Amino acid sequence: MVRSGIIHVHSTLSYDGEHTLAELASFGRKCGYRFIGMAEHSDTFDDAKMKALVEECRRLSDGEFLLIAGIEFSCEGNLHLIGLGIRQFTSARDPIVLARFIRAQGGLAVVSHPSRYGYEIPAALVSEIDGIEVWNASNDSRFVPDGRVIDLWRRLRQQNQALAAFGGQDLHRITGQRQVMLVLGCQDGELTAERILACMRGGDFSVSNRYLRIGGAQPPGWARRRVMTWMWRVLVVAKSLRARLFRPRTCSSI
Repeated sequence: MVRSGIIHVHSTLSYDGEHTLAELASFGRKCGYRFIGMAEHSDTFDDAKMKALVEECRRLSDGEFLLIAGIEFSCEGNLHLIGLGIRQFTSARDPIVLARFIRAQGGLAVVSHPSRYGYEIPAALVSEIDGIEVWNASNDSRFVPDGRVIDLWRRLRQQNQALAAFGGQDLHRITGQRQVMLVLGCQDGELTAERILACMRGGDFSVSNRYLRIGGAQPPGWARRRVMTWMWRVLVVAKSLRARLFRPRTCSSI
């Protein structure tokens, strides 16, 4: 079985998640995923909730499927940083301090939805993180990533050659799943959280929606970027047309 899964998922432990960890684990197994990486909002978290998250993820995991604990930390400057595979919590908000805290536990530090920050990441942070979310299925679409985030990733890799490209669902309810997944390159050996995280850290994976694929450590070439740019423009036009055609009617328009 291909080792694929999704990350950036919120449960009822987050203020806006609609499903319990048990429901998400059941959903993941039915979809054929081998793992789900959680990203609970830090805003309402504390040490007790972190302990509960880690213990429940462990209870719901086995040799066929893993639920990996993680937090989406709200940092200074409204930047969000996912700590995937961590076991401890901190209320720190400095992104550099948080990135070091995450990586000291063997976790992955990934900046989520960079488009929200004007396609910029603090220069001092770039060397402290493991990757950026080049494809956020909720913020971008399930069809194609934002090419400007791909360009950002290519630029940042000049400063941090190990910077990987991640794709996240930003999932809050199961019906909102958008089929953007991570497909691991390391298909052999025991299925453990440590092995999955090591695979991701080394960029040995791809981001895929089954039709379009981006290598975790291999930025797309010129031709593929042109195709994605064209697809993105078509998507923007389609969204604009849909908004006009299905605009809610008001009293003044009747």
